Amino acid sequence: MGPLLEELQERFQCYQHPCLLYLASEVIKIFGSDQSCAEYLGTLITTLLGKTVSLLQSIEDFTLRPDLADDCFLFSSRCVRYCPHLLVPSTIFPSLLDCAMTGITVQHREACRSVLTFLEEVFELTRAAGGKPYQTTVDITVLPRGSALTRVLIAALAGALPESRLDEVIHTFLSFAHLYGSKVVQWAQEAASLIPTAVVTEAEKLNFLQALSSAASGAESPTVTSSMEELSDVCRRNKKVIEVVQSALQPLRLTLASPS
Repeated sequence: MGPLLEELQERFQCYQHPCLLYLASEVIKIFGSDQSCAEYLGTLITTLLGKTVSLLQSIEDFTLRPDLADDCFLFSSRCVRYCPHLLVPSTIFPSLLDCAMTGITVQHREACRSVLTFLEEVFELTRAAGGKPYQTTVDITVLPRGSALTRVLIAALAGALPESRLDEVIHTFLSFAHLYGSKVVQWAQEAASLIPTAVVTEAEKLNFLQALSSAASGAESPTVTSSMEELSDVCRRNKKVIEVVQSALQPLRLTLASPS
């Protein structure tokens, strides 16, 4: 396996072709939990993802290379699922999370879905059986980015992404709220306060925050989802409103804090 994976890495460094990332994701799916392959796979993960992250530094990069983004985050999701012990403690994990945040609002359907799925996999990891050993590392990486991530997710709900992406955004947002509870509600309140009340009333904001608070407490009901959908509808009611909301939230203005 060693020589084979070295060849894959060398080819990706030369060509950066998405199919090589897809091939790597299949390797992870099959061998990710095999401890005898850990050394080879760890190098594969850091090499391929390190190179890909360097190519996806802005939303324009995601737009120009959506297939690369799609396969990058398919690969990353499989790493979280099959070998979190190789990805989460690695030096590439914080940069990968920053990259995902940058690409949330990409308009390409499959690339967007892959980014959101990766984030959801990260949020669900520590709540899953066997996930507790990763709690500290995930916290150290995610929490400094929590405010910015919340603002981008609200912007995605509020029109930065097409309405057809709404269910996936909501699922990711709810996973985030289930993981960090009142912290997410606080970040959401800060983000909502940026939206002028002439566009979204205080009552509408409060309804959204109450639904998010219910989700943060562990509630999973149609009321929670419908309240998030209602905020989305209010913010999408016409083109001018969308522009005002997006100007207030500025999802592409990211201040990415380094992990301590």
